[in-house]
Amino acid sequence: MAIRAAPETDEGRPSFIEEAYFSGAHLAEAIDWALERQDRELHCDVQGVLTKTKENVRFRGRVLRVKKGMLTRRIAVLVEEDLRKRRKSELDLVLTVGGEGATQEDVALTQITMQNYLKRDLYDDLYYDGRDLQQAVKDTEKMKQSFAIRCMVWGKRYSDRLPIMISGTLVSSHTMPAPILPEGVLEVRVEPEGPSSDPMIFTVVQPQLLVGPRTNPNLTIIADKVYIQPSAWKLETAYRNVVEVRNLTVTVRGGKKIIENVSFALKEGEMLAIIGESGAGKSTTVKALIGDIPSRGVARIAGIDSKETTKVRHFFGYCPQDLSYLYDTFTPLENIIAFGKNYDIPEWQLIQRGKMLLRDFGILEKGNSPVRSLSGGQQRRVSIAVALAHMPKVLLLDEPTSGLDPDNRYELWSYLDTINQEYGTSIIVITHYPAEAEFCDKVAVFMRGKSLVAFGSPANLKASMPNRGFAVGIVLEEVDPRAMKILEGVEGVQFVLQRGEFLKVFTEEPLQVIAERCVEVLEENDIRVKIVKTKAVADMVDYYIAITRGLITGMIEK
Repeated sequence: MAIRAAPETDEGRPSFIEEAYFSGAHLAEAIDWALERQDRELHCDVQGVLTKTKENVRFRGRVLRVKKGMLTRRIAVLVEEDLRKRRKSELDLVLTVGGEGATQEDVALTQITMQNYLKRDLYDDLYYDGRDLQQAVKDTEKMKQSFAIRCMVWGKRYSDRLPIMISGTLVSSHTMPAPILPEGVLEVRVEPEGPSSDPMIFTVVQPQLLVGPRTNPNLTIIADKVYIQPSAWKLETAYRNVVEVRNLTVTVRGGKKIIENVSFALKEGEMLAIIGESGAGKSTTVKALIGDIPSRGVARIAGIDSKETTKVRHFFGYCPQDLSYLYDTFTPLENIIAFGKNYDIPEWQLIQRGKMLLRDFGILEKGNSPVRSLSGGQQRRVSIAVALAHMPKVLLLDEPTSGLDPDNRYELWSYLDTINQEYGTSIIVITHYPAEAEFCDKVAVFMRGKSLVAFGSPANLKASMPNRGFAVGIVLEEVDPRAMKILEGVEGVQFVLQRGEFLKVFTEEPLQVIAERCVEVLEENDIRVKIVKTKAVADMVDYYIAITRGLITGMIEK
């Protein structure tokens, strides 16, 4: 076994931090490693032998479940990629992995690489061995009132013991009397592939069924593996960008256009800051994106058109600037439950998620206090937890740090970064603090009357400034109102930005040459210089000031 920190990859796979290798003889250690991280999203790369065909196999997948008992040690894996060079047969979607020489599992392990992406495991899908069907019944009883549960079952037909796999919708789940212990039973409706066939209801039973089937033996399956997707009611469409906006235009009465031809896209897991002056169309863009106001053009979240409001609402969470929508006499957890029920999520699941969110936001100890007794920063965190209760793909926040002091602003951004990294949630933040754009992967700049004037990564936007964002930095002994005007007249200087006694001089000329010219002219005017930097770096505040004053032209990154 070996453990190392792994770098980011360029293969489209998520980057991970922890990686551990185990041979087939050390499956128990791999299981222990996974159990210690059972609240995390774990993936694995498996090499072994298919026990039925003795074929060498290699695949990559997500760990669904690990089991370590006196007699049973296995890892259930949802297969994401078949890595075999030669494929004799298709792999099951779910494969069970046993140790070296195993015969009861799908794969006898040769080597496994476990990967921890340091993300919370937010998947709702479940896996059961056939003998665990009674537990499957207990779990689905909680879910089936709110979800159309989808099932995949691998097993043997009772009538002739031939292998069979079915995929369909769970109709019912119950237990039935048996000589020793009650046994679990699932009924699964399978839709026909041909237009002329009728749906069939299969009865799924445990392997230890002793009294014989009470239904048609040809439609009774002795289960080996059961895979359940409780959130099948909101199956996603295929999409390339989690947020996609093209030529978005919002017009009010009288024909005035608030925004016009706004276009940008956001990849899964990215954070976007929207900055701009009041009335520039920042909030209008977000409201059009979520289908809250009429618009023209294309606006999609997770591949779903925002005009399909009843469908798209499951894929975004929205936090308005005004916190008055929270029930101030309710506790944070009660607010999460109250708003979460709008998404048909059962209360038991909302309680689970709510506690997790409040813990991650550092306010679990406030879970039983009325919201009105919380500080402004804590109330803001409650509002974000409420917006995340249904685990959306995209979280949208309107001025979340407004009214907070610098310490609380920084703290809130650290929580947003945690949500982005651990939950994989894409985040869009409207802010009037350009400096906060530095925390994000992308920035969109809006101007009144011009809509979107710049879009791209902070690094690329700053690099579009003169000298790729580098400037001459001059710190004066004391603030002098003449300094900026004097420096703007220096040969080769394009523009000057000033904050107190610190000035940044932007130019396309060599910085050393311009620095010497600037110092000389300041000394001629009896303006004392304290520090000169020949390679001062522009920040997003500089970029924002420069673009809103018309000193530079904005770029739109494709």
